Amino acid sequence: MLAGVDDYDGVAYANMVFGEIDWGEVGEHNPATRAARKGTTEQNVHTEWATEACQDPRRWVRSAESRSGMTVKVTGWSASAGFLVTVVLAPKARPPGERWWGATAWKAKAAENKRYREG
Repeated sequence: MLAGVDDYDGVAYANMVFGEIDWGEVGEHNPATRAARKGTTEQNVHTEWATEACQDPRRWVRSAESRSGMTVKVTGWSASAGFLVTVVLAPKARPPGERWWGATAWKAKAAENKRYREG
């Protein structure tokens, strides 16, 4: 199993390092254009904000529960944005190391905010 309940390929979520996040292949899922793509008024998220959220020491990491099992979700604080951001990432190698592909991101929803603040 890739992204499980407590770890990804044996690497505990708490021990994951997001040293490099590559947004070069994000294509139509660019979080900076999410509102227009979804037809909503939600806040767009710049990739720099998403990367900053992943590097928050208090971030909350878990499985993204994708069908492939290859992605994780990270919710963390972006000081540049001034709010919590949730990011979906896929590792560039397995087991996951410090290098990741950015898939998409959004301003954290109320439930994600609550869970982050509870620790």
